[in-house]
Amino acid sequence: MNNLLKIAAFSLAVIAVYTLFSVKYVPDMKPEAPPKDEAIDLSSMGLEGFTALGEKVYNGKGACTLCHNPVGGRAPLIEDIAAVAAERLKDPKYKGAAKDTEGYIRESMINPSAYVVAGFGAAGTDDTVSPMPDVTSGAIGLSELEVNAVIAYLQKKAGVEPTAMKAPAEAKE
Repeated sequence: MNNLLKIAAFSLAVIAVYTLFSVKYVPDMKPEAPPKDEAIDLSSMGLEGFTALGEKVYNGKGACTLCHNPVGGRAPLIEDIAAVAAERLKDPKYKGAAKDTEGYIRESMINPSAYVVAGFGAAGTDDTVSPMPDVTSGAIGLSELEVNAVIAYLQKKAGVEPTAMKAPAEAKE
């Protein structure tokens, strides 16, 4: 019993020393404020500027490249999504309401389970449920303008004429 008390006292002394050291000498960590959304001037932005904005969102705030990359294999590559959209719209597994390429890409971003590419569904769902989140909510939280810009970027990247060059009503004011 005597040894147990010695061990307990020593342990408490070590904990007290580490606690004192951390309180006195380790500086406080203050997190950075989240980045503010940039003001976007649509009146002076042409197609090139709009698709450049889409590329910036795709590689940054949208976090698309975390999963849609050739290394990880977590999600299908989407560089040619605008070119293969017509085929996917005709697929019997397609459960969405899109009628064209732009609608398909938008739906893939907002309701990703409308069509799940074979092999990329959530585990145990037989490729009927996508693990991808809705990009307009949660941590990503893209605005309608940002979604349109990403669609235009993906269309241009696939060699398709961008059609998503429209701004939502609140951004026009």
